[in-house]
Amino acid sequence: MYTLKRSSDENGKPLLLGPIHRKVYASYAPRRHAFAIARRQADKRGFTKKSGKTIQVVTDGDPVLGKYCREFFPEATHTLDIMHALEYLWKAGRNLYKEGSQELAKWADEQKDLLYAGRIDTILDELQQRLDSTPKKRRATKGRDRLGLAPVIRYLSKRQHMMSYGQLRHDDYEIASGVVEGAVKHVIAKRFDNGSMRWIKERAEPLLQLRCIEVNGEWDAFVAFVEQQLDSVAQTQQCRAAVLSNATRPLPQLGQVG
Repeated sequence: MYTLKRSSDENGKPLLLGPIHRKVYASYAPRRHAFAIARRQADKRGFTKKSGKTIQVVTDGDPVLGKYCREFFPEATHTLDIMHALEYLWKAGRNLYKEGSQELAKWADEQKDLLYAGRIDTILDELQQRLDSTPKKRRATKGRDRLGLAPVIRYLSKRQHMMSYGQLRHDDYEIASGVVEGAVKHVIAKRFDNGSMRWIKERAEPLLQLRCIEVNGEWDAFVAFVEQQLDSVAQTQQCRAAVLSNATRPLPQLGQVG
């Protein structure tokens, strides 16, 4: 999560400067927990539901993520990562043209330009026309386009409201989640995905939280907080307080119901 500052170039085109106050968070808890954490962090930054400030959430289009986005961020602009849309368009293209052909490359480039311009209606109209022109009773070996286009049309149609890429690009908003994927590699894979490492979620969770604290540059503040808590326990209970524990704890459940 990060904040951007509104600005404009010499021609008056909107610019968003940043990132400002970038903070990473990762957990093996259910996805709803992550949205609850994000909502709490947004509220702390002054981006409450009634603040009128713009919030953008970029996801891969998973319906479950859409559900949680509507629950925790009903005021947000929910954007489908454009790379997922391009992936589906390539699937459609491979059912229309031979793999590796110039026709496929040309068609894919045309669809990409339309997608970046936000002309989703034009893309869907062509795909639907292609589908309708395919005889239903064609043999399976020749009916690849009918079998391949319908799922693409359904996928894009259901997420059309998340694909205003032309306007998003004009306003300098994000249209892909590459920065998040890069953070996943840096925060998680770099520490946990090494040779001979094996993890269970409950034991990996505390280390993952420590990794986030380190990446966020909050290690010294965290150590000071822990020392303060240990001193308080030692004075209250008149015993030596310990940080380490052999027992595993349940995954965090912030925002969970039932």
